[in-house]
Amino acid sequence: MNALKTVATRLTTKTVRPCINVASKYNYTTAAAVTKVPKINVMEQITQQQIEKSNIDGRRELFSRNNPQGVKPGSIVLVETLNGPGETTSSTFMGVCIAIRRKGIDTNFTLRNIVMRVGVEQRYSLYSPLLKSIKVMQKPNEIKFRRAKLFYLRDQPGKAFQPLQALWKQEQLEKSKK
Repeated sequence: MNALKTVATRLTTKTVRPCINVASKYNYTTAAAVTKVPKINVMEQITQQQIEKSNIDGRRELFSRNNPQGVKPGSIVLVETLNGPGETTSSTFMGVCIAIRRKGIDTNFTLRNIVMRVGVEQRYSLYSPLLKSIKVMQKPNEIKFRRAKLFYLRDQPGKAFQPLQALWKQEQLEKSKK
């Protein structure tokens, strides 16, 4: 293995040196011959381009870990989605954010609410073109949660879902006034 490395280094040094000598003979800069091109991870670059393209209304900043004003598990969130790709009608869902999965362009979040005494969970893809708007109704500071995933709320529904009824009624009143 070491013999292969030494042969490879001899071959590369012999091929690079004549380029430098030729460059110095003709007063060319040697930076082009010596500079290495940094390796670029193509998949990361494509993912970043897709995120920038679909981050229309600041969704990335809303779900960023570094944003203290952003969505955290335990936040009460109102999501308005389009019913189909070509449709203009929309539907709304309000729930407690019980999980955020941050995976680049595949970032998604899960909301849970109790509708007619049945627990309902909805998972939304953050960069989906069907998401019309995301509105944070209440921060988790008022209801203290100390976990990143709040799956235990499936078994303890009373703790987090009481403020949802009042917030939903308040949102409906504001919507009817407009």
